[in-house]
Amino acid sequence: MARQARSESTRQKILAAAMELFDEVGYDATTMGDIIERAQMTKGALYYHFDSKDAVAAAIIEIGTAKLLSTFLAVCQSSAPAIENLIHSMFVVVDQMASDKVARGAGLLRHTLGQFSEAAATSNRDWSSAMAAQLARVRAEGDLRDDVDPNDAAETLVATIIGSTLMSAELSYGADLPARLLRAWGVLLPAIVPAHSLSYFREFLKRETLRRKELTSVQH
Repeated sequence: MARQARSESTRQKILAAAMELFDEVGYDATTMGDIIERAQMTKGALYYHFDSKDAVAAAIIEIGTAKLLSTFLAVCQSSAPAIENLIHSMFVVVDQMASDKVARGAGLLRHTLGQFSEAAATSNRDWSSAMAAQLARVRAEGDLRDDVDPNDAAETLVATIIGSTLMSAELSYGADLPARLLRAWGVLLPAIVPAHSLSYFREFLKRETLRRKELTSVQH
C-alpha cells in the first residue's frame, strides 16, 4: 500500500512539474528533460509513469476534464429549473478554471492539442454529452424551443465555451472570461428558449450578472 502511495505521489509530482512548465514556456517548448529537472527525479521514474510528453498532457487533460465535469454535474443536480442550472453551472466551471491549476492546464492543453490528441477529443465528446443530457432536461421542462435539437445546442454551447476561453486567454489572460460568457448567453438565449420563457430567463441572466459583480467585488 505504501508503495502505491509513493508511486501516486511521484506521478502527481510529475504532472505538477509539467503543468508549471506548460504554463511558463508552453507545451511545444517543454521537453521531457525539462520535466525531469523540474520534478527533481530520475529519467527512469518519469518514463515508468509516462512514455512521452503527449502521455503527460493526456493525463492532465483527463484529470482536469473529470474535475470540471464533476462540478458541472453537481450544479445541475439542483432543484432549480434545468436551464438555470445549465447557465449557472457554466460560470461555476469558469471560476474553477481560474482557481484550479489542473483544470486550467487541462483547458489550455485541450485547445493546444485538439486535433492531435485523443484525450482532447474525448474531453470534448464528454462535455457535449453532459450538455446534451442537461438540455434534454430543459426540453422536458418545456424551456427548450421545439425546433432546437439538444445535441446540436450542446455542441454549440461547448464551442462557445471553447471559443470564449481562447479569446479570453489571448486578450486578457483569462480575466474577462465570465463577462464574455454573460455576453454569449445574451445572444444564445433567444436561440434556445421559447418566446414565452425568454423574458424570465433574461431576468435570470441579469441576476447572474449581478452575482458575478458581487463575487468580483468580494474577491478584490
